[in-house]
Amino acid sequence: MKTLLTSLLIITFLISSCNHDQKKSLEKGVSKELAENRFEEISDIAYHLEMNIPDSINIPIKAKASVNLTKKDITTPLVFDFVSDPDHVIMVRANNEKVYFSLENEHLVIPGNYLKEGENNIEIEFWMGEGALNRNEKYLYSLFVPDRARTVIPCFDQPDLKAKVSYAIDMPKTWTAITNGKPYLEEETSATTKRITYSESKPISTYLWAFAVGEFKKVSETRNGMEISMYHQEKDSLKLSRSIAPVFDQVFHSLQWLENFTHIKYPFNKYDLVCIPSFQFSGMEHPGAVYYRQEKLFLSETPTQEELLNRAQLIAHETAHMWFGDLVTMKWFSGVWQKEVFANFMADKIVKEQFPNLNHELTFLTTHFPSSFSVDRTQAANPIEQKLDNLENASSMYGTIIYHKAPIVMNQLEKLMGDHMLQQGLRKYLATYSYKNASWADLIKILTELSEYDLELWSKNWVNEPGRPIIEFVEEDDQLFVKQTPEYSDSSKVWAQRIKYMAVNNNQLQTEDLELLTRKQKVADEKPQFILPSVDASGYGLFLFDPISLEYALNNVYRWQDDLITGSVLVHLYENLLHGNVTPEKYLTMLCKSVEDIDNEQLLSLVCDQLSTVFWRCSGAELRTRMAPELEEALLNKMNKVEHLSIRRLLIKTWANIALTPQGLKKLRQVVIRKKEMADVQLSERDLSTMAMQLALKDSELDDAFLLTMAEDVKDEDVRGMMEFVSPVFSKDDAVIDAFVEGLSNLENRKKENWVLTAMAFIHHPYHQEHNIKYLNAALELTKTIKETGSLFFPMSWVQVTLRGYGSAEALKIVGYFFKDNPVYPEDLKAKILQSLDMVSRVRKMKRF
Repeated sequence: MKTLLTSLLIITFLISSCNHDQKKSLEKGVSKELAENRFEEISDIAYHLEMNIPDSINIPIKAKASVNLTKKDITTPLVFDFVSDPDHVIMVRANNEKVYFSLENEHLVIPGNYLKEGENNIEIEFWMGEGALNRNEKYLYSLFVPDRARTVIPCFDQPDLKAKVSYAIDMPKTWTAITNGKPYLEEETSATTKRITYSESKPISTYLWAFAVGEFKKVSETRNGMEISMYHQEKDSLKLSRSIAPVFDQVFHSLQWLENFTHIKYPFNKYDLVCIPSFQFSGMEHPGAVYYRQEKLFLSETPTQEELLNRAQLIAHETAHMWFGDLVTMKWFSGVWQKEVFANFMADKIVKEQFPNLNHELTFLTTHFPSSFSVDRTQAANPIEQKLDNLENASSMYGTIIYHKAPIVMNQLEKLMGDHMLQQGLRKYLATYSYKNASWADLIKILTELSEYDLELWSKNWVNEPGRPIIEFVEEDDQLFVKQTPEYSDSSKVWAQRIKYMAVNNNQLQTEDLELLTRKQKVADEKPQFILPSVDASGYGLFLFDPISLEYALNNVYRWQDDLITGSVLVHLYENLLHGNVTPEKYLTMLCKSVEDIDNEQLLSLVCDQLSTVFWRCSGAELRTRMAPELEEALLNKMNKVEHLSIRRLLIKTWANIALTPQGLKKLRQVVIRKKEMADVQLSERDLSTMAMQLALKDSELDDAFLLTMAEDVKDEDVRGMMEFVSPVFSKDDAVIDAFVEGLSNLENRKKENWVLTAMAFIHHPYHQEHNIKYLNAALELTKTIKETGSLFFPMSWVQVTLRGYGSAEALKIVGYFFKDNPVYPEDLKAKILQSLDMVSRVRKMKRF
């Protein structure tokens, strides 16, 4: 007993000594200090992961990680990241010796005396955590971005410790698995189970590890000697058959285009697609196992032009990540935008060849500018490049700014440098840092050598600082000047940029180019009759119309022949609406006329998006009731005039969304309940489910069982499950809705995040006239938990759908009191809430008209 006690005291001393050495670094999450120390100490990492996947989601998964690495200094302990309970770690060995370890603040610590300088082998047997495992009855998949590998597997969960990873997976015989590597050995382990072993990957970061296991069907195609497989669970054979060819076409085209652009062959061992029903994201770029949301790839019989384009852009985006993000990775997640901006930037270029008849500058404008403005117009706007001290907050780096403002900024960079020089710089960047990590500063250094501009100063203003300028054309002493000022500060900052505006005199339209380099500069000797302050996708900011030009634009926007001018003016008119320069009624009248007179599907899509937003968010009940007949009629009339089925489907979906009149609801009942066809368009089950929910929201004659009854005839299991899940939110009994909302505090009820967001969008829908505002505070209180347990986009989306239905002083007070009651609330989440709250404040002012 005495010997045992002495041994335990020695072990305790060793562990406490190690913990003392790491005291500053071993905070929860992955601190930057810990990451920097490990980067200096550890190298040559390779993981082999073994796991036994049972056929029941109720049985935990036993696993083993074998990690080879080189360690420089053994006076310091080896610190793995692992969010786990002590009893979930079965055994740890270092160099074949059993290790006494500690678990401290989400880290597994191995004392240095068990290690040796140079090569080491660490074996950890454990029960897998399920923080980032998405387990369903017939399949599961890992999703580790940005720092969630550590919630499942002990690892060094930082992007700059790249490693090779391989897998050996035991599973039911009828299942298959897709990982980063290729399967090379399959063995029968019992009458009902098998083991598949996979080849080692190229060096990748932990957030790119992937394994999906379950009942997946496989379709393969080989071109130019490369085989690509698509794994899916789609049961609609017609939907599958019409989608397979275009999906493979777009994947192979994207790969070929990127190889030509970068001069680097596809840098990984394989490219497989894993199509997952209701996947949290649209896609995720794991090399060798690219995840896609199944419904984004397998489209309806009459897809809109926007849906077809979005599918191609999604595939191009994820494929571009193979070079930008996977091959060359940011050093720290504060630079996550580097990989996202290039994925979007390249995707925009790739789809130009696939859709030659589209106006791609218009696509760029309508895709990026409205979304970027939605955050950049707020006082809580974040810069593109953000600060990050701990990876546990890395999810806050993601958002609208990096996905939409960053491509706009990159477009400016290309115009500054020229497309050829930018391409040369990117080729050098990829060649220099292949299978390594690089920062934005590393890229700017390469590009500066090829440019005549001060790119560091340009980057400081556009990348490192938030917000946008207010830009106005003004008349002074009979001359025309342009002024720019920061939207929310008195600083002297200048957003250097090139813009294109239009002068109008006697119905003659003349476009002019302008290089905006100062806060105020002369433009012309005299002011034109009307001025459209921005008419393409070059200028960025809040372009304020003078009152006369504003009236001219509202009355003529749907008459111009140039679609890019029309699109740009619509984007900037909407910003003037939110700024308070236009009433919602006048804006809806303009949109109604635009529906009637605009034929371009890209523009109609923009008009329909604005129409739905202004109708529901910016208008009060009285205005909606008054405008509904006119708007419904305009959409139905247009629907019967256009030839393209895709445009008809766009108009049907918009009409179903805003239908409020007795006649409109009657017609909607016929479409949803009687399956009556509209305008010869074959609506998908997903379309009809959305329309059924919109009907349930607005039709008081329907009983609580309506959605459940409709779901019984739905063949698509995912759609049927979603309808069953959300049905309680349409109940006439508040107690049923109360129970549903309260149930969301249980993690099990939040597993299908897209279903949860759909339900919350209808609970907080503006149609309720803020009747459900009682749920607002509870939703805010749950946001922090959602960040800790959900995927990276979930907290932001949760806040957006929660606040989307409000525009009152009471809602503003609730949020204000929430922050008062939570004075140390996480700043990143507070910023997300304030970004969404901006619209609540604007809507409150607009509804006064």
